[in-house]
Amino acid sequence: MAGGGTAGAQRRAWLTAALLSVALLVAPLLVWLFLPRPAPVMPARPEPAPAELSRPEPEVSAPKEAEVVAAAPPPEPPPPRETVVASAGPVRGVVLDPEGRPSAGAVVRCREPPGASASTDAEGRFELPPEADGCEATAEQAPFGDAEPTRVAAGGDNVLRLLAAGGIAGEVVDESGRPVEAYLLAIESFVPAGTADRGSVNGRARKVLDPAGAFQWGDLAPGRYVLAASAAGRPPARSPSVDVEAGRVTRGVRIVLPQGATLRGRVVDAASGEPVVEAQVELDSVTSSGANAISLVLTDANGDYELEGVPASGPFSVRVRHDAYVSKIVPGLDARGAGSARADIELRPLGDDGSREELTGIGAMLSVSPGGVVIADVVEGGPAALAGLARGDVIVRIDGESAADLPLSDCIQRLRGAPGTRVTVGVEREGRALDVTMRRDVVVR
Repeated sequence: MAGGGTAGAQRRAWLTAALLSVALLVAPLLVWLFLPRPAPVMPARPEPAPAELSRPEPEVSAPKEAEVVAAAPPPEPPPPRETVVASAGPVRGVVLDPEGRPSAGAVVRCREPPGASASTDAEGRFELPPEADGCEATAEQAPFGDAEPTRVAAGGDNVLRLLAAGGIAGEVVDESGRPVEAYLLAIESFVPAGTADRGSVNGRARKVLDPAGAFQWGDLAPGRYVLAASAAGRPPARSPSVDVEAGRVTRGVRIVLPQGATLRGRVVDAASGEPVVEAQVELDSVTSSGANAISLVLTDANGDYELEGVPASGPFSVRVRHDAYVSKIVPGLDARGAGSARADIELRPLGDDGSREELTGIGAMLSVSPGGVVIADVVEGGPAALAGLARGDVIVRIDGESAADLPLSDCIQRLRGAPGTRVTVGVEREGRALDVTMRRDVVVR
């Protein structure tokens, strides 16, 4: 009995285990069959690219919008040349001396077109404004010669090289060929190499003391020079044109100083006729450089004076000054090859009209420009102004003779003269030639 009960209990336990196993297998199947199924997971559909979207047709009720879309704005015109140049930036470069070293303090300027200029720094470098792009530039610095004109460009490797200096060597003698031991030597005129323009006459002068009358002037920029020499009792005389080349000394230059004449006379008060004491009498505009070894003289107690060393021939002028009188320039004097000449002079006392100087001529002030001798100004109401001459006119002829090679001092002397005498002046103005004949007159300024 006991063994049968045990076997029945084992069968019941095995049956229970079998039923539990079946339940575990059937339960998931029932859940899958009777519960609602989730929506299938689909991959996201890509959005169509904007280019693939069809463009909507324009609405008929909005014609203005259609016109605006259809009418594209006109293309902008290209910027003006100035804007293009400005965008290129400044023009930079360097100036070198003849040995290839940077040259500080050199002046760089545009020749064609003119206008822009700059100075080099301690390293020889310069900077021109953007509008200088493409200009023809040169550089200058004493005592060297000007650099060869060079086209410069923004962003380019711009190098300007100064030319080596040259020199002039020679002697000063009298009319017999004997050396003049003591004299004053000056640069009368200068034309830089490579140009027809005249350089400025700066009045550089030096005293020379040499038993043989010899001189040597170095540190000269290449170009064409005229020198002037003068000595006590000998009026200034000029050398022939001298060509100076870079790095070379031009030798064999000779200047002949002839003996001058003596100008005598008396200076008196124009109103009373009384002598003017201690009036200064001196040569005027005898050289273009202003260098002149003929010292001024003073009138004595009788108003008399003697000025030694005036030109023995050809017209010359003297200037007479006194603090209480209007200064007077007396033109057209000529010793005519004689040893002496005379000129008595009247001075007007200073008045309330403000005038300080009286002269006889055409009433024009002259100066040297790159194009030649030019009218710097005219006196209002003077012969030149009344004849229509104006500032900037370049003098090309005087009484039919070319003035192209005449120094400033010669032009001045030829335009001066006695009141009432005629002179014909040819000038060039803005490319046009103009000849004017006028009567010289007394001009007070």
